[in-house]
Amino acid sequence: MNYHSASDRELLESCCLYEDLKAYNELVARYSPKLYAVCKYYLNDTFLAEEIALDVLFWLWKKRQQLEIPVNVSAYLHRAARNAVISHLRKQSQNIVSTIEKYAEDDVIEQQMADYAIICREGEDQYKQLLAELSPQRKEVFVLSREGGFSYKEIAQKTNLSINTIENYISSALKHFRKGILPIIILLLSLFA
Repeated sequence: MNYHSASDRELLESCCLYEDLKAYNELVARYSPKLYAVCKYYLNDTFLAEEIALDVLFWLWKKRQQLEIPVNVSAYLHRAARNAVISHLRKQSQNIVSTIEKYAEDDVIEQQMADYAIICREGEDQYKQLLAELSPQRKEVFVLSREGGFSYKEIAQKTNLSINTIENYISSALKHFRKGILPIIILLLSLFA
């Protein structure tokens, strides 16, 4: 067979039926510039147009055994290239939408984290204010217990107070904190609701 003078249909039949690599190479030589032009028209990206055009021709080789040989090979390949471009654009638009959704979710999470940081600072300021409102002795007992990690017995020894007094001081300090911190807790819970 003279590959240069053979028709497109003859080349495709030889390629599909006899796995003739020379016939396939001739089809590639004939159609890669034409398919590239079709893809370039839709994409306006030379590298991507060339890649899709060659992918269409490679697809032709991969599917050669299942392929029903069309009457008009040129129209068939042009349609395949156009469909490949449309498929690529569809995937690209889905990627853009998912990226936008991801960034929108990230923005929401980032905003929540910023809100959380602000609320934590406010909570810390509120804690310091409530701690300052305690009497000096109650404040000392509370700080030794909650921040120092000392037991009631150890605090009683350090402060020369009875364990019952220590328990009463801690209990009243906790009631004081619950009243003052409640708005911050409600604000924190609303952030994650």
